[in-house]
Amino acid sequence: MSEYKKSAMQRLSETSDVMELWWDSSPLVFDKWRDSVLEKAKPEDREKLEAQLKVLFDADKPGDCLFDGVTTNPKLTNTALSLLSEEMDPVIDEIIVGNKAKSDYLLAWKTYKEMTRMGATLYMPLFEGSNYKKGYVSAQVDPRQVTDVKKMLHQALELKELSPNIMVKCPGSHEGIYLTEILTSLGIPTNETLVFHIPQVVAVAEAVKKGLETGKRNLVDYSQWRSVITIMIGRFEGMPEFEESAASAGIELTEELKRWSGIAIAKKAHTILNDISRGFNSKLLLCSARPGPGEGNVYHIEKVAGGNMVYTLNPEIIEDFMSICEDKEIYAQMDDPVPEEIMSKLLKIPYFVQGFEVEGMERKDFIEHPSFVMTREQFSGSMAEIEEYIKKRKTLK
Repeated sequence: MSEYKKSAMQRLSETSDVMELWWDSSPLVFDKWRDSVLEKAKPEDREKLEAQLKVLFDADKPGDCLFDGVTTNPKLTNTALSLLSEEMDPVIDEIIVGNKAKSDYLLAWKTYKEMTRMGATLYMPLFEGSNYKKGYVSAQVDPRQVTDVKKMLHQALELKELSPNIMVKCPGSHEGIYLTEILTSLGIPTNETLVFHIPQVVAVAEAVKKGLETGKRNLVDYSQWRSVITIMIGRFEGMPEFEESAASAGIELTEELKRWSGIAIAKKAHTILNDISRGFNSKLLLCSARPGPGEGNVYHIEKVAGGNMVYTLNPEIIEDFMSICEDKEIYAQMDDPVPEEIMSKLLKIPYFVQGFEVEGMERKDFIEHPSFVMTREQFSGSMAEIEEYIKKRKTLK
């Protein structure tokens, strides 16, 4: 591989020994995505690009690749289902035939679990080879149940039974954070999702800390445990409420200002979670990156490079990042402050201040944040679409 220029992804991974890159999609679709990228490339670029993509993930040598783990969710799983219909339809048909008394909801849940299990298998060699530090595959409880602790707990335990390297994704609602505390006390690794702002990050970190204390008092085994807290960096800044709040404060919410808002929250979260005096045991995970501002930039990735964190990147942003930053220097910037003139504008916008200050929101109100509402609805819709897919398969039987 040394004869080819390193990709932006490779150079990003080299900005820090403690920064991890994860694949934000079903592990099952990586090969199809790779082939589609190569097919679109210019013929003269394909050999180089193939080598660069092989560095990201190679099922034969997962321990030698850049991806250290995986995040999935119902939306990504539904996308994978449509891409892999030929491979998955026989599996789904077998589930339907073997569970004739089950509702469409339970058949869809079984399908979701089976796809998760199949994907987790691909990362088991990395999980075992890293002494359980890497190779985790995040699997999410049903986003339609974000306020029902009992149902989410039942699903979380089911997901964890699928494979030793499953990390359960819990929502950043009041109840979801309590679920994380419970699972942590049992030694089950968690990934808090639907998190958009600093109050949520602190609440989750405190819950994990409390769960660990409970578990350690009860001699729970933590040798196969990790905690990450996911900030969906692009979703916070993409809400119309942000635009309205900025306008009310007399601030023009430019693309640059939007990008810096998510970066500012990410940098503050990184500082909080890495503050030894707080005694937190969770690692920051960023996702939902967006290109920009303008052409030639991916601030969401560039400005946080080098941190003690995880960045999970979906296929689309990987393509954008590798193209936009192909010839751009990638270097550690996580510890660099947000420019003063940017912060002075952001701190005049109530929407931003609410998400930036530790006490900006009460835990009971997390579920009402516009980003939470929109993302939950999107993910819930994807679960419903999986059910519709099952219904269509049943009509063919």
